[in-house]
Formats: sequence, structure tokens, C-alpha cells
Amino acid sequence: MNKKVATFDNGIMKSMDATELATRIKNKEISAKEVIECSIQRAKLCNPTINAIAHANLDIHMDAFPAIPTKGIFAGVPTYAKDLIDVEGHPTRHGSRATSNKIARKNEKITQQILSTGCCILGKSTTSEFGLLPAVETLLQGPTRNPLNTDYSTGGSSGGAAALVSAGVVPFAHAADGGGSIRIPASCCGLVGLKPSRGRDIDSPTAMLPIDIVSQGILSRSVRDTANYHYAIEQFHPAAKLPSIGLVEGPSSKRLKIGLYTQTPSGIPCHDSIQKATLQAAKFCEGLGHHVEWINAPFPQETKIDFLAYWSFLTYMLRRFGRFSFGISFQKSKLEHFSTQMAKVYPKLLFDTPKIVKRLKNFSREYAGIYDSYDIIMNPVLSQPVPKIGYFGPENNFFSFIEKLSQYVNYTTVQNITGTPSISLPMAKDEHNLPIGIQFSAALGQDRKLLELAFEIEQQKGFIPWFKA
Repeated sequence: MNKKVATFDNGIMKSMDATELATRIKNKEISAKEVIECSIQRAKLCNPTINAIAHANLDIHMDAFPAIPTKGIFAGVPTYAKDLIDVEGHPTRHGSRATSNKIARKNEKITQQILSTGCCILGKSTTSEFGLLPAVETLLQGPTRNPLNTDYSTGGSSGGAAALVSAGVVPFAHAADGGGSIRIPASCCGLVGLKPSRGRDIDSPTAMLPIDIVSQGILSRSVRDTANYHYAIEQFHPAAKLPSIGLVEGPSSKRLKIGLYTQTPSGIPCHDSIQKATLQAAKFCEGLGHHVEWINAPFPQETKIDFLAYWSFLTYMLRRFGRFSFGISFQKSKLEHFSTQMAKVYPKLLFDTPKIVKRLKNFSREYAGIYDSYDIIMNPVLSQPVPKIGYFGPENNFFSFIEKLSQYVNYTTVQNITGTPSISLPMAKDEHNLPIGIQFSAALGQDRKLLELAFEIEQQKGFIPWFKA
């Protein structure tokens, strides 16, 4: 098997990002039809290897293609939606055999928010079952492979989106983050991944629960695509309780005070390559004139355990009430082993739920105080390098999953608990020449500050240049 899969040499799109493609379409240098045809051909070329598409009609004739938008910041640019949201004309399988192939008759609110940018959704990208695991290796569809080295994972749960963007099929793709599911695949596939502040979305699947942990966003190859996307959806749905992000087009001149940590809440040290990469990234930021200083990890072991307990509550609700959420055809007996066992943990914690939720909310208030002293918090995205395919495969037993999760995901869930924004930037690589993402986080509502810093790091050559035509 070819270890690397890239389509940037195939067709008119080259390695252009969505912003450039949209500009050229608007100026009639190229047509949206040509761009969409190129994207479809790229998908046909690489998807048999990377296995990143959950559903799409790749044989559609352009004469039968729906009307292509002419308005919006990304008018005419192709993309994919993660297979956790309803898109008219496509089934929503949630990466699971427990769901049906029923075709969605209409778009849900978050889909309309994505489409407000003017993009064309060509299909659905793969996800782990119900977005529960940080890799995409499902019984429904098999493993989604990393285009930078197909022996390795894309991360998850937005792994299909990451693979399609990293391989060059589309310049950006929808992603969602309930515990790191934007930032983890961004880290694994060398992409930009912003988890926005809680409240930026028009709707959230966890909005009615005690703690709303899910945020929607995109994975992209450029900071400006991420910035332009969030500016565009803000016009469609302004977040009334948050400061406006506005149009971010470059760095700020303000120098920032950055708090840095690499220790994990469990006390398990991160991998040497991760430690080295994070320190190099910190020195790079210092070279830009920012002040970086060490801080203690603001994420105690108790909070990590409480989040895992809350995760089991969500999984229990999914399994217990799946027919109400996903239709009468939902079959809980077909859930994967991890989902089933995680759901079975929760009844043992039932009477502790009020205390767990209270502690998590108290942690959010304590965490907010950190930003009285620092503009930005900096740390790795993951504790370990990109794992090989099979590390999070469905053949693992439940205790193996939990042990591996404890070793692998140690930094990203903070922002899902607190609702604060966080971004993964592709600033380093490991000994296997695979990406290491560095995470930057800010106070609630300060998404703009992260985008301005990301612009500066990108413009000053702080990114590893993974993608070239």
C-alpha cells in the first residue's frame, strides 16, 4: 500500500485553499463546476485507499447537480459534512451499524449554517461511532487512513473530514468537537482546527443537557479559511451572548502573555517527541515577542475522571433512548463494544451525577480565573504521537480502550467542559515524519485572539508545510 496519498497534482484546484478558490470563481478565472468536478475526481482517486467518505454520489452528472450558490464567502467551493448531522439527500449513519440508511429529507439547522457560507456539500465524511472515540475505525465502514501515511490513524472523531482535507479532496470540511474531535484530527493530519466558544453554533446536540460540550467547526489547511468560515457563519447566526469574532485578516500587534504546560492530569508524562515539539513551539512564540512562562496543569485528575463519567452518561442516554433520537429502526444490539460497555458504566454512577456535574461546573469557574493572568494557554494537543491503525480498532476490549484513552487524550477535554475556544496548529512533526499539533486556548468568547495568533504563526513560517501541488 502506498504510504502517502495526495491529489494536489490532479486538476484545477491544485493546493488552493477555499478562500482562493472562491475568489477565482467570483472573478470567473475558473468555474464552480470545474472545481466541483475536480473534487469529485480526486475523491474517486483517493477514497478507495483512505476510506474517508461515508456517503456521496461520486457518479453524479453535473447536469443533474443541484444549483450551485453564487453568494457567500465560499460560493461554489465543495466540502463534506461529518456524518453526525442531517444533510438533505444523504443518510445519517453516525458511523454506526445501529442506525439505518434512511435518507434525510431536509437539512438540520447546523447544516443550514454551513451552507450559508456558499459552499456545496458533496457528501458525508466518516466518524467514529457517534463521535465517541479519537480515531475512525468502525465496524460499519472499517478504518479511515491518514493520507500522510496510510498505516496511521487520522485521529477522530472527525477523522474523515481531516483525511479529505489532508488528501486535497476539498479545502475544508465540517467537523464537530465534544472532547477534542476537531483538534485531535487536526493534530494527526497537519491541519488547522478551531473549536469555537460554546454558543457560536446555531444549535448543539448537547444543548439541553447539564453541560453542553459539543461545538461545530471546520478542518482546513489555512488560517484564513478557518477565520473566513467563522466570520461567515457569524453573519448567519450572531452569538448574542459572546463578543463578535468579526473578520480576522491577519495578526494583532499586541504581544501576549502565554502560560505553558505539558504535564498530564494523571501524572503520566507525555511522549518525548511531544515534549520536545511543544518546547520548540514555545521558543518560536518567544521569538515573535510573546512572553511564555511555565504554569501547572490546570486540569486535575479528578476533573478528567468526572469528564469520563459524564461521557458515560451521554453514551447511556444514546443507548437507552436511541429510538427517540435516531428513529424506530435504531438497534442498540448493533452498537460497538466500546459504546455498549461505556453505557453500562453509567448506572453505577447514577446517584453521583449531581456531584459530578457540580464539580465540572466548579472547575469551569476556576479555569476562567487563569485568564486573569494569561492571554493564552499553550500545551500539546495529544500526549502521544499519531497511533497506527488498530490502536483504537473495534477489536479492543473495553479496559484496553480506557487505558489507551488515558494515555492519549489528556489536554483537549478542558475546553469542552468549560466552553472556551481552542485551536490546534501544525507546528511540529515526530520521528515518523507525522504531524504534532500544538494547542492554544483562550478565555470564553476570545476566539478572535486565537485566530490572530494563528495568523501570525502561519505567516512567520511556524507551520510545517505538509501540502503542496
